[in-house]
Amino acid sequence: MPVFPLPLGDVDRARPAVVAVDDVLDADGWHRLSSNAERLGVRPTALALSALSAATLDLAGVPLRAVFPVHSRYDPRWNDAVGWFITNSVIELPDPDPRACSDAVRDAISLGSHPLGPLLAPHGGMVEPPGMFALSWLDTRRMPLGVDGGFDVQYVSATVETDGVMVWFVINDDGLHVRWRHPDTPEAHRSLPAWIEAVTRRLQQSAHEVAEHGAGALAAG
Repeated sequence: MPVFPLPLGDVDRARPAVVAVDDVLDADGWHRLSSNAERLGVRPTALALSALSAATLDLAGVPLRAVFPVHSRYDPRWNDAVGWFITNSVIELPDPDPRACSDAVRDAISLGSHPLGPLLAPHGGMVEPPGMFALSWLDTRRMPLGVDGGFDVQYVSATVETDGVMVWFVINDDGLHVRWRHPDTPEAHRSLPAWIEAVTRRLQQSAHEVAEHGAGALAAG
């Protein structure tokens, strides 16, 4: 399974979790990024993943690999159901070109359509290595129940210990935000902010530059 590509220190045992939240793009910035993605013929998710891929290659020198939750219920019988219908897949992004990232998302969705339990059972089942890295992408505007922005909705999670890294990208009417969780080690306190800063910088660049310079701008920025 994928692990975070930058140093996390000693994570052979779980540590208290550190959680942080930051704003990446305001509503206008997200609109520009979405428009640029449309001009390139990809979804905004693919253009955003392009930024993650490029930042990871720059900082770690390796392709981005992460556990990637994908939707898992498409049959008509689920149309009136309410719930969080996802399964964990794996996404690999060796090429930061937005079109390659779009293909990688399709591959991850295809992989997620297969139950991994029976496939991995002969090999000892699902392995969760120390430092496991997971990405989540949630557009709350697509949820069936809208929430008035005046309520100032907060995302709340339990206090836990962890040996891995979880990053959530959340879109709402205010724009794009990132929330991340990592083990409380000196190395993780350096690695995660550096990675988040690099990703944020590239996402902000992509919101301004891709429309003018084409797909190569994000990889070269």
